[in-house]
Amino acid sequence: MLTYELKQSPVNTVIVRVDSALEDTIEYGSMKLHIDPLFNPTHHAKIYGTVIAVPKGKCINENGFEIEKEVKVGDRIYFHYLVTNDETNCIYGNYYKVPYYWIFCAVRDSRIIPVGAWTLCEEVVEQEDKYNQVEVLSKKINATISASGIVMSLHKTSSIRVAKLKFIGKPFIGENELEVKQNDEIILAKNSHFKNKIEGKEYYTVRQEDILGKRMGYPPSEI
Repeated sequence: MLTYELKQSPVNTVIVRVDSALEDTIEYGSMKLHIDPLFNPTHHAKIYGTVIAVPKGKCINENGFEIEKEVKVGDRIYFHYLVTNDETNCIYGNYYKVPYYWIFCAVRDSRIIPVGAWTLCEEVVEQEDKYNQVEVLSKKINATISASGIVMSLHKTSSIRVAKLKFIGKPFIGENELEVKQNDEIILAKNSHFKNKIEGKEYYTVRQEDILGKRMGYPPSEI
């Protein structure tokens, strides 16, 4: 792995060092398997790295809101897959620039710290329908399979609308904090989330602005 000394990031940007741009291993039970990530590079883009340099001045998101600057040099951060999937973000070698608003969270001393008004949520399973899963072009799809192993029908995975809030950070500067707390079941705007594996666990990454409210009057899910 190449190493360089970088002192400061460009405006609104963090510089990270990654081991590689693509994940080339997967875990299957207790085994770690090597794969060819070039078969589907978008699916295997690495979404974490170590912070080498942070910017001076204000950090702004796509809509002009100021982000609370919480990332520090040495943090491990998780970010949007387009960082390593787009060669224009590569400075050189294993060093990439990450827009501050694409950072989901930082990990420091084993503590997950959401950044830029992002939250991490878990799915609340409510439906009783159970399907098998088949893999099509490296994507898992719910399916009904006959006893003889024939795929009878495919079922599109719908966008979740209720999730359990696990981690929430500070809002944009000047914005009010949401009246929600860890383990609340929250209502999400449609198609407002996507799944990422963070510290070995899958979470839905959701912007605070896409939380519509808190579900009341229902027994809480098991914690």
